[in-house]
Amino acid sequence: MRTETVEHFPESLAARSPAPGGRTGAALHAAQGAALAAKVARDSGVVSSPERADELRETALALAAGDVDGTGPAGPGRFSTEVIAVSAQVLTLAEAIRPVARRTAVADLAAAAEAVRAAAGTARVDVEVDLVGITDPGERERLLTAIEPVDDLVLRAAKLTAVVREQILR
Repeated sequence: MRTETVEHFPESLAARSPAPGGRTGAALHAAQGAALAAKVARDSGVVSSPERADELRETALALAAGDVDGTGPAGPGRFSTEVIAVSAQVLTLAEAIRPVARRTAVADLAAAAEAVRAAAGTARVDVEVDLVGITDPGERERLLTAIEPVDDLVLRAAKLTAVVREQILR
C-alpha cells in the first residue's frame, strides 16, 4: 500500500477485489488532511503542530496499509471508528492552526478540512454497513457512540472551509 503510485492506486480501487476500497480511501483522506495541516503549520511557523500532524498522518497511513494487507484493527467497525478518531484530531489541529496561518497557505487548511470531511463521512457509512449485521446490544452501542460525533465533525469541517474562503476573499 505505501509503495502504490498515484496512478496505480485508483486502478486498485477500480479492481474487482475487496481491498482497497472505501475504507482505505477514508484513511487516505485522513492522511491527506493531516499532511496538508502539517504543511501549513510548517509554513506558518507553528511550533508543535507539524509534528502532531505528521503523527496523525502516519497513523492514518498505517490504517490504510492495514486495511489492504489485512493487519488493520479487527472487529466490525473498528477500522472505521479509528479513522473517525484520527479525522477529528486532524480537524481540531487545523482549526487551531488557522488563526495563525499565513494568508498564502490558508487555502491548504480548507483542503485539509475537505479531506477530513470525506474521511469521516466515508468511515461513518462503513460503520453503518457493519451495524446491519450486528445484534449484540453492547457492540451496537459502541459503534453508534463512535459515529455520533461525525455530523458535528462534518459541520466543523464545512465551517473551517467557509472561514478560510472568507479570509481569502478579504
